[in-house]
Amino acid sequence: MAVLGKPKSVTCTCYELGHTWTPSCLRASTDVLVEVLKQALKIYGTLYTVAGILKKRDLRYFKEKLLREIAQSVLFLTTNGTLFISFFCIWRKLLGRFFYSTTGFVAAASASLTAILLERKSRRGLLAIYMANVATETAYRMVLSRGWIKPVKHGEVLLFSIASAIYLYFFRKGHLAEQTKGALSFLVGKDELPITEREERPNHRRHGNALISRLSESSTFQRINKSLQTTPKHFLCQHSHGCVHYVTKSFIKMFGLGYLVQGGVKLLGALPRIYRNPSAVWHAIKHQDNFKLGAFLGCFSAIFKIVNCLLRWLRNKDSEVHGLLAGFLAGWSMLWYKSSTIALYTAYKLAEVLYFKGISKGLLPYIRCADIIIYSISTAFVFHVAVFEPHNLRPAYWNFLLKVTGNKFGTMNRRLLVPLYKDAARIAPDFWPDYDMRYTSLTKDSLLRRS
Repeated sequence: MAVLGKPKSVTCTCYELGHTWTPSCLRASTDVLVEVLKQALKIYGTLYTVAGILKKRDLRYFKEKLLREIAQSVLFLTTNGTLFISFFCIWRKLLGRFFYSTTGFVAAASASLTAILLERKSRRGLLAIYMANVATETAYRMVLSRGWIKPVKHGEVLLFSIASAIYLYFFRKGHLAEQTKGALSFLVGKDELPITEREERPNHRRHGNALISRLSESSTFQRINKSLQTTPKHFLCQHSHGCVHYVTKSFIKMFGLGYLVQGGVKLLGALPRIYRNPSAVWHAIKHQDNFKLGAFLGCFSAIFKIVNCLLRWLRNKDSEVHGLLAGFLAGWSMLWYKSSTIALYTAYKLAEVLYFKGISKGLLPYIRCADIIIYSISTAFVFHVAVFEPHNLRPAYWNFLLKVTGNKFGTMNRRLLVPLYKDAARIAPDFWPDYDMRYTSLTKDSLLRRS
């Protein structure tokens, strides 16, 4: 039976606190393994297949590498989920009780360290940045809920703007890795790169989209396009036509892309409901999030370009410093599509860029296995919060944990953790597991009497 011990520990069994659906530790680990395995196959099977198609991988990749990559990532995620509940029980048996640190952080750190070593090295950095992102947002939610700080209005937009300013300054200087430079070139074009960094490619006419072809051939379109092309252009501007055409074309292109991408995501989400509710397709196509993402991407690209052009006109010279101001102002386009996830991810990627620049200049030490350390600590912290205060997790991530474990994470008896953290049961204050009374004598009444 559970007995509340000293304030820093509780002496309940792992059945009473953790795997409340079964008294067997081995069965609990097996149940979680099956649930995580099923979800991991869905997640990585879909992700890698779609990514392979979008990247136009050849047939050899699909025959030889796809299944291996899926299997390795599935093994990683399944191991992480399964070993967490396993170490949860192991630490309880070794120490005889649950301590604040071992209930969540230590068990999760042990599982995460083992799991990340099974994942491909090329993916460890991305996973580390993603989990550091989640951990940072979680920590922010925790201090807000405790009243230690007040929320910063548009804080995620400000963070994104600062990161964008530094990124686009390096972009103007041509001091970015090829992958990052390619991503920013796609977003804002190559005309603001140094001449030595640009690659001239032949301009092939595309015939793939009949609607776009007809539109571009219409007399109205050609008349408007020509009038925009003949607008003034500063002699230092590297783009082919007038500045107004340069900015307008960029906005339309990125707005359309953002609308289509978000619309595609909404449409995929609506597919299961189409049979029962055909109008779900129309609602997905016209969803306001489609417009918001389009406006965000379109405004980001257009503002960056218009500020660079204006500064060339006003100062009569070009400078990489223009990228700082242009990037900062462009970052405020996130007001259309606020996302702490995007803001934090951008900031962490920038920190990675600055860190490696510091290493190359001999200013910072190289830390071996930094991605493994960051992933393990960040994941352990997030899982610890998921045990003690899931109300402070990002709702989407908490729902992910519930889904990937078959709701097992939600069946913990967090009322037993109240001596360790007073708000532990806030997310489900009335929840009480359906215990098999052959393996415990713990009841609501007995808990109330002891507390």
